[in-house]
Amino acid sequence: MTNIQFHPADESLELYAAGQLDPAMSIMVSAHLEYCPECRRRVEAAEQKMATQLEQAQPETMNSELDSMLAMIMQQSPDSVIESPQPALQQEITLGNKRFPMPRALQAHPQHIGPWGRLPGKIQRARVDAVSDSKMNFIYMDQDSALPEHTHQGQEITLVLAGTFIDDAGTYVPGDFIIQNAQNKHTPRTAANQDCLCLTLLDAPLHFTSGLASLLNPFSQLFFK
Repeated sequence: MTNIQFHPADESLELYAAGQLDPAMSIMVSAHLEYCPECRRRVEAAEQKMATQLEQAQPETMNSELDSMLAMIMQQSPDSVIESPQPALQQEITLGNKRFPMPRALQAHPQHIGPWGRLPGKIQRARVDAVSDSKMNFIYMDQDSALPEHTHQGQEITLVLAGTFIDDAGTYVPGDFIIQNAQNKHTPRTAANQDCLCLTLLDAPLHFTSGLASLLNPFSQLFFK
């Protein structure tokens, strides 16, 4: 397994364990956990801590809550319980003749993905509707491709799903959970023999900083949709 160097913050893992992240961030963390045994252990530890705290709660409070829940269940007639059909899972992302694993959190929701469109620089993108103010996208970078140099007006989270990309700070492999903000400036790119698929989350448009690319700033909303 490749060596994952970048992980969600401990606070994000604890909120994920408690079910308190917004849907988009929860998808990002869930997808990272598929790659990262270290963060899975942290989430399991947080869940165990919460379970212990629940066990130590006042019995009267717990009994009252359980009685109320049981009463609500008993009030439902059998006819009111409708079993929904299980949706067909989409386990792969297909781009031309290439196939990549679909994050499990999105496998039951293919209708919220796409369609794929092209961006400059041999890059393709598919939006993911994650019910969030932030914008989630799959980004595919073909071999020997690059995004223009940019910084960030907000926060950008990138999770590598397949392949490898590089920037001014290093090399990123599947499972890496990279957080960038206004203090970071980079030029994500792929090597001549390596493509890359990422899942990204942006809460504000990019700001292009290199000479010619800076002319794209009036159109930066195109990268934020």
